[in-house]
Amino acid sequence: MSTLPDRADPNLRNAAKWIALILFLLYCADLVWKLAHWSQYAAGLRIPTIILLLALRLVFMAFLLWMYLRARRNLGQL
Repeated sequence: MSTLPDRADPNLRNAAKWIALILFLLYCADLVWKLAHWSQYAAGLRIPTIILLLALRLVFMAFLLWMYLRARRNLGQL
């Protein structure tokens, strides 16, 4: 038997939505900085390592965007 409520508190969902959006925007700004200063970011790294690191960053950013969009959509259904 679960003690968790069926729906989360709307205030908590709203806070999670804004946190996900702020983190997404910060990661976007950081990615732009790293691409603009490519020689400093990639110094000494092999190409496959750079590709892997960028792919992981993009996957995490996609996850943050998905969380934001999901929270925004679900707030309207409450």
